[in-house]
Amino acid sequence: MKQHLHDDFCIRHFLYGDASGLARNGDNPKVAINQRECFPSPYTLDVARQWIQYIKENEVNTRFVIANDKEAIGEIGVVKQLDVHRHSAEIGFWIGEAYWGQGIMTRAVNWMADYCFRELNVRRLFADVVEFNLPSQRVLHKCGFQREGVFRKNICRDEQFYDQFVYARLSDDPPPPATGQPKEKG
Repeated sequence: MKQHLHDDFCIRHFLYGDASGLARNGDNPKVAINQRECFPSPYTLDVARQWIQYIKENEVNTRFVIANDKEAIGEIGVVKQLDVHRHSAEIGFWIGEAYWGQGIMTRAVNWMADYCFRELNVRRLFADVVEFNLPSQRVLHKCGFQREGVFRKNICRDEQFYDQFVYARLSDDPPPPATGQPKEKG
């Protein structure tokens, strides 16, 4: 599976050779601060190799790498929920700082939402975002996600408490405005 986003960027399954790009682009405090504490910091080559092995063995159809023609530059994935929430999934994503502001993540999130609704039987796709992560909030908004609520001071990072914003998009919501979505190839 390979989904072209634009220019030389794509979403695809993880390859073992992606470890160096993931480590290079993920080993950045500006990336890590917007992720859960389980996101590795420092993001080493060994950690990236272990992560790729885990994905290949456990989550090959729900987590994907974002790459250019040279290296892996980020990730996008979902965690399907269980029991009465089995038609919901939580989306998460990150991209290396050198690629911020280029529209890559907006295209990736739109593709992932469509993929989840079409292939994974997801009806509700949601994300939680820490209050200071304005770029991710903008991406979600551009992709048709609505802010459903605020959990006040629900996130604790470095012994500081922050609001958690919850965004969601339903499978039957009107599609977001066109963003030049490319067609899937190969």
